[in-house]
Amino acid sequence: MKELQHIIEQKQELLARESFSRPALDYSEGMTAEEQKRYINYLAERVREADLGLRARDAVLQDFLDKQKEYDERLSKLDDVLSKVSSLESSLKEKDRKLKSAERKVADLTAKLKFADKNRFGDKRQKVKKAESTKTEESDRGKDEDDFDGTSSSLPDNRVSKNETSSKEEKPSKKEHDLSNRPETYRTMRVKGPAEEYKSDDAKVPGRILGKKMVSVFHLEMSLVEKRFEMVHYVEKGKKPKWGYFPKAGNPEFVTKFEGTKATPEFLQAIAYEVYVKNVTFGLLHQWLTDMGMTVSANTLRNWLKKGKVYLDKLVESLEEVALEKDSIVNCDETWCKVRKYDHYKKCYIWVLVNKAERVAIFFYDNGSRGRDVLTDFIGDAELKSVMSDGYNAYTFIGNELKAAETPNLSKTDHQVCLAHARAKFVKASEQAGDKNADIFIKYIEDLYNLERQYTKDNLTDEERGKQRQSLETKGILINLRTHLGIEKSKDPATVTPYLQKALNYLDTFWTNLFTYIKDGSYPIDNNAAYPNFLVIQTPSAIYA
Repeated sequence: MKELQHIIEQKQELLARESFSRPALDYSEGMTAEEQKRYINYLAERVREADLGLRARDAVLQDFLDKQKEYDERLSKLDDVLSKVSSLESSLKEKDRKLKSAERKVADLTAKLKFADKNRFGDKRQKVKKAESTKTEESDRGKDEDDFDGTSSSLPDNRVSKNETSSKEEKPSKKEHDLSNRPETYRTMRVKGPAEEYKSDDAKVPGRILGKKMVSVFHLEMSLVEKRFEMVHYVEKGKKPKWGYFPKAGNPEFVTKFEGTKATPEFLQAIAYEVYVKNVTFGLLHQWLTDMGMTVSANTLRNWLKKGKVYLDKLVESLEEVALEKDSIVNCDETWCKVRKYDHYKKCYIWVLVNKAERVAIFFYDNGSRGRDVLTDFIGDAELKSVMSDGYNAYTFIGNELKAAETPNLSKTDHQVCLAHARAKFVKASEQAGDKNADIFIKYIEDLYNLERQYTKDNLTDEERGKQRQSLETKGILINLRTHLGIEKSKDPATVTPYLQKALNYLDTFWTNLFTYIKDGSYPIDNNAAYPNFLVIQTPSAIYA
């Protein structure tokens, strides 16, 4: 109504400002006095009616203005209410987001706790074999998962195929036993190699012989033997005198001692094994040799090991040249171990580099550091064809900046990432978090492994394997895998379990590196060539720095 009143006022102002002049008219001209009087009364009545109309209009307009003001006040209050509602809605959304985040964290921690309890307490099931049941005992899923390396040979033996079930069921079940740790059967004790047998003299038996059996007795023979080689001091005509060994028939052809010591290579190896693997101190080692009748000082033993180290370093250099020769395909990985530092132990990281083709594995570390320089200094300027590692080492130690700055030749090297690592992350998401969306990824990766097993079974050459890896079958699996990866990545992160999210990110980040193996038939599909080499150092014993 304010707008209507404003329009009327503007119209009145315009009418008042009209620029043209109106001619003056005398409406009473020609009228009698009586007619003029009546005309004046008529005009007065019209003016009074017009005045009443204007007053009525003003009253109506005022009513409209009052109602408009009331409506404006109500709208203002509604705006305040809507503002509060909007604020509450935003606060509610924020709380809902935090709640979902907390639920994901709870699910993640629950899965981790479940996994930790399984590793700590083992399986909840009591493994009792009943006489009337032929069901194969189920293995611990956690142990099976840890032992599985992506190959069929690592699967547990108690998995029965359909065509083997009937034959298994026909076998009588073993008798019921208690839940103690006593095994049902024991391994027969024996020593590798031929045994010494001592037969009985039947003539000395005082009665009739009912039967015979051999009883095993184990005897430890440990002794030191001093071997002496006769050296001849001789001189040839026109030459300087020198010493030489000229063996008689049946004697060793050479003086079998390690240069710079009086120990054979086997004896020096045994000393090194006692010190560096079994953690025997030099004092105990010296006492042990003294008890066996050898006269030697502890310092001499140290010097022998120093002499051996010189030749061992030369051997490592030669092995390094073999392992890092041009166009080699190598696997590398790192782990930690305890290193003895005089009066304490220190956690150090150790690397292994494996050249499977040359059957060479080299361990190396730089004071236990986990820095980039340890790996890059070892590789140096080697022109490798391929380097295989896991995703962590790929991201941390062999990044693009590292390639360009410190090891230029690595920029020309195909860097692979272990596919078994990616598969393990999806298995973890499926088994621990119970996310069945991970199963499709496990299936496609397993299909790739099945193809590799078939190539190995068919004894394909590297060239033939490379052609098969470029086939439509392989590419179809990769397309399906990439499609499902895109589908899962497009989902709201709040609806994806943390374990699956980590697996998806891992697969997405290292996609190119994971499937570099299809470029060449000689490339490995995973890093399993490196992992077994760590078993030799993952023992209760530590090593010396």
